[in-house]
Amino acid sequence: MPLLAALACFAAAVAIGNLQRGRAVQKQMAFERMQRASHDTPIQVGALPVDAAVLDAHPVSVRGHWVADRSILIDNRVHNGVAGYHVISPLCVEGARLCILVNRGWVAAPRLRSELPVLPKLAGNAVEVKGVAQAPLGKAFELAPDRSQGRVWQHLSRERFGAWSGLALQPIVLLQTDEMHDGLVRDWQPADSGALKHWGFALVWYLAAAAAVFAAGMASVEHRNDNE
Repeated sequence: MPLLAALACFAAAVAIGNLQRGRAVQKQMAFERMQRASHDTPIQVGALPVDAAVLDAHPVSVRGHWVADRSILIDNRVHNGVAGYHVISPLCVEGARLCILVNRGWVAAPRLRSELPVLPKLAGNAVEVKGVAQAPLGKAFELAPDRSQGRVWQHLSRERFGAWSGLALQPIVLLQTDEMHDGLVRDWQPADSGALKHWGFALVWYLAAAAAVFAAGMASVEHRNDNE
């Protein structure tokens, strides 16, 4: 029984180690893809719906008019240890009925949580906005029912925003990269891939697998000695 238990621990440790190694490889590949895409020529977003999977992490540009009265704040966004908000505003594509959600950047929260930050005014004329496309997938873009209150939301959901605003939306969010000198912070590029953490986890599990092999060997020797 001790031998079987050690072998089972070995198999489980190797499986988890391989899972962590796979996560490290995936994160590194995604990071490198983002790095390469950041140097590509911006893709113009027009009147037709785009393919979110194709544009994800690619630089894009879009020309249109801001819908200022539909701007919202995404709460609990931290930058350099300071709590704040992400400012989300829809931009209606010029010559189209479609709009695109633009994350204009981060702004610090006032000292009193009951107060909202003063946001820079949006231009009333047509503007061209450049940024990085992001497919709104995952928990970061889910909004539970009845969680949004006024202009402050906990999470961004494209579907919920469309229903709330009455706007037809492109299936991507644009992380604005233009330098507007408006006080908003636009620091979207991660410093590293985050793969090193998963490589560390993988090493720990592989060491656990080696320990299980050692334990299995000791159990086998003891079993043989008991039978002699």
